[in-house]
Amino acid sequence: MKKKTLFSLGVMLSLPLYAVNTQAETVNYYVIAKQAEPFQIEEGNNHQGIVTDIVKAVFEQSPYNIEYHTYPFNRMITLLEAGGEANWITYGSPNWGGVQAANLSDNPIYNVHHVLLSSTGVPFNFNTMQDLQDKVVVLLHGFDYPQLEPYIDKGEVEELRVKDYSAAFRVINKLPGDTAFVEMESRIKYNLGKQDKDKGNFNIQSFNTVIPDYPIYLAFDPKMDPELQQFINQRLNALKSTGTIDNIVDKYL
Repeated sequence: MKKKTLFSLGVMLSLPLYAVNTQAETVNYYVIAKQAEPFQIEEGNNHQGIVTDIVKAVFEQSPYNIEYHTYPFNRMITLLEAGGEANWITYGSPNWGGVQAANLSDNPIYNVHHVLLSSTGVPFNFNTMQDLQDKVVVLLHGFDYPQLEPYIDKGEVEELRVKDYSAAFRVINKLPGDTAFVEMESRIKYNLGKQDKDKGNFNIQSFNTVIPDYPIYLAFDPKMDPELQQFINQRLNALKSTGTIDNIVDKYL
């Protein structure tokens, strides 16, 4: 028997088993379209990614059925703030506030680290925000960066919003030395690889002196059925203890 098969069998045996109900209860899983890779990756009806695979593992061999709802980020937040479908799940953090922080899993599933991506064509070293003075900071549409807002409001750095990673990488290449892209390290590295970019053309520097590292969690419907929420938290603890969550993360990073 192959090692991978043995590992999978061990995980299955270590988790509580539930008979599949012919009328399975539905949990509504909300996915951000196109901007959340590698946390949520959607290609048609094929869903994967760090958070998605963890959610799948939580409900494997359980009396629950996952229904996927995919929307652009702002549209998703609007729907969830209006109540969303019953017993919804997505991911979030206390740092984000709002509906993505209202009701979180007991334990985090991943720790986020932000970096600064710039061109090696005109390199510069980042130590403090003074090093970005008079430069353009590239940011993704739809995401808030409160730690940067005071510098943007004062005009010390200029903000440029782009719709996706392809656009961000193009700006960095076209304006070397004048631009820097702020984003999660995991997302940048995943998208550089996905787009087959030459990583030698880019410099990645830690940005955690401005945006400190923080954990992300599964985020729940504030009105979620308490029994369902308890079930999810118990399964997350089991998946963590068996190393399954770490293996899922390593698969994408």
